[in-house]
Amino acid sequence: MTTFEARSPHADQPLEEWLHRGRAWLDELQTPIGLRASSAAGRYHALFGRDTLLTVMLVLEAARLRPGDKSLGHWAANLAVSNLRKLSATQGTQERDENEEQPGKIVHECWPEVPARLQGADAGSHWPLYDGRYYGAVDSTYLYLMAVGMVWEQAPEGRDLIASLWEHVLAAAHWALEYGDVDGDGLIEAQPRQPRGLGLRNQVWKDSSDSLIQEDGSWPEPPVAWVEVQGYAVAAFRRALAIFRARGVEQALQARMSARIAQIEERLMQFWLPEEDCLAMALTREKRPVPLVSSNAGHVLWCGGIRDTTAAESLANRLLCDDLLTTWGLRTLSSRSYAFDPMSYHRGSVWPFDNAITAVALWRMGKYDDARLIARRGIAAIEHFGAPVELYCVLPASGGHAPNLNGSEALAEYPHACAVQAWSAAALILFAAQLLAIPLL
Repeated sequence: MTTFEARSPHADQPLEEWLHRGRAWLDELQTPIGLRASSAAGRYHALFGRDTLLTVMLVLEAARLRPGDKSLGHWAANLAVSNLRKLSATQGTQERDENEEQPGKIVHECWPEVPARLQGADAGSHWPLYDGRYYGAVDSTYLYLMAVGMVWEQAPEGRDLIASLWEHVLAAAHWALEYGDVDGDGLIEAQPRQPRGLGLRNQVWKDSSDSLIQEDGSWPEPPVAWVEVQGYAVAAFRRALAIFRARGVEQALQARMSARIAQIEERLMQFWLPEEDCLAMALTREKRPVPLVSSNAGHVLWCGGIRDTTAAESLANRLLCDDLLTTWGLRTLSSRSYAFDPMSYHRGSVWPFDNAITAVALWRMGKYDDARLIARRGIAAIEHFGAPVELYCVLPASGGHAPNLNGSEALAEYPHACAVQAWSAAALILFAAQLLAIPLL
């Protein structure tokens, strides 16, 4: 196991150089079908809807911080426009439970050539693809609408792009309105539909099977309402509504979107854990909070989903407590949680893109020093690994299995992490932009 001691993120590479290197990594991941989620040597060398959309939004967020950097702005806009076109071409057109396709739904993953490891005969290795596509993601369509809205606002050619993709935008909006709320309670839920139980149980970014565990060790039965998806939906409907108003879309559709925003905002506090000053990671099908303090709440702040400013302030402060914020960035799960495992994929590890989303949220709230603190720690980790790794682990110094680093936390490799991950490269660009936006202390 490789371990490191924390040091300055600026010792070896100027921040401008990190911007350029982040762009170069993303350029290398571009393919004719769109942005690969990982390098060819990684496990995710295909088009992944969620990964692509969060990647383009993070680089657009970085470009906003550097209005004078015309090169970055032009490159970010081109990346977003190109990949929105590619994703639109893979949008669902029919009901197909085998690969969870639905009309208007944005693809979870698309493989131009399906790897042998996904074509096994047993349920553990046979992936439910049809024509190389799988649609098992509850959030990708909302993220698509969010990205469309950002391009509409920010890219010089954004209006022309939306006009050319208009049927796709409308189809995504109709899917979001008609399919997202599985049980009719006003929230957005994930409920897998694959008839043989193949594919993903947790159809969100924390998609490992054990990412959501109840206190008794069991997995919540679907439908499950994940907290970050509520934020995505609010942001998606807000941005789509602005476009629809500008384009004169029928009032009835606008009214439905406005109503959905109000419903989600009103119900969001069902996730609130008063003893933690934090939103729970998810609600069970009985609408009981799963009492896990996690990084997912930072995504809700990014989306502006919390109307109560006092609650938003409390949540921002909670994310910076030392059970979540480590020497190397924000954990995915609190170290005080009953489900915490620092060497797991999603239950205590650290993901650069996840940190970048919270850093953007804090920046928008005017918490510049807090945002830059996360940015410095994220860049420090990436610098040590020498590449935008998918994720890494931070081992508590108090743990019996952690190396003795004179009381500091240990940075460790996640054994199967992809060495170059698209959204980690985007996080690197965002971190550098934040640190360059205000003179360093």
